[in-house]
Amino acid sequence: MKPATLRMSAEEPHPHAGARARHRFAIAGVALALAAGLGTPALARALSHSWSLPIEAALIGVGFVVAIGFLVAGWAVGRRLDRLSDEARRDPVTKVGNRRHLEECLAHEVERAAKAKMPLSLLMIDVDNLKQLNDSGGHAAGDLTLAIVGDVLNDTCRSRDVAARFGGDEFAILLPRTRAAEARIVAERIRSALAERRRVCAAPLDKLLTVSIGICDLASVEAPRAQLLLEGADRALYAAKQAGRDRIVVFDRPPTSTVILLDERRRARKKRSRFSG
Repeated sequence: MKPATLRMSAEEPHPHAGARARHRFAIAGVALALAAGLGTPALARALSHSWSLPIEAALIGVGFVVAIGFLVAGWAVGRRLDRLSDEARRDPVTKVGNRRHLEECLAHEVERAAKAKMPLSLLMIDVDNLKQLNDSGGHAAGDLTLAIVGDVLNDTCRSRDVAARFGGDEFAILLPRTRAAEARIVAERIRSALAERRRVCAAPLDKLLTVSIGICDLASVEAPRAQLLLEGADRALYAAKQAGRDRIVVFDRPPTSTVILLDERRRARKKRSRFSG
């Protein structure tokens, strides 16, 4: 596994940026209900003058029923759309978010953290021996491994965190308002939880269920960009894999080296010689 060049779909909206569909449709239902409730009596009075029939009470009753129907239908349609939207952003095997969900959230959170000058960390997690698990235990063992990792991530994450399956044997966790040192604590908690699960698993999971984790926070990259945060976490993950797997590495940006040109050295020597003379 080598550090990858990853692209973000920053143009897509954050999935939690606006009101949920059920709320939008419920508000629309309330608006229609008010229109029906306020318009029905006026319509009933106008018709009673023209037809001289006692239909006002009946129309008001029908309007009330229609208004309730608008409200219930708006909520039901919105709830259904919310469910479909959530399913489109969830990985079916691991029950965490999918890559699309992570990319949407990451673009939004990087922008928000940069504006508010708040910390932001990203964990990249790789299942160390997934191919070996598939070879020795079949794809059922591989799917079980992924499901266990997803379950641990869901149990570990806070409500504001975003856990997702990035692809294949890779996962990611986005940690808003979290520095690298705090993110390392989260990563250690994940490794400890997997170690507990491993003790009660049958072979081959009891020996092979481990993960490597790379961490990068926004303060460690050159600019507040989602691409740079992803690359930093991916480099740290690559270092963890190269160091022997089943470990955690925090990305540390190398210090900027100062290059002194030959002409500058000559000028400096001339200045020293003038002062000494």
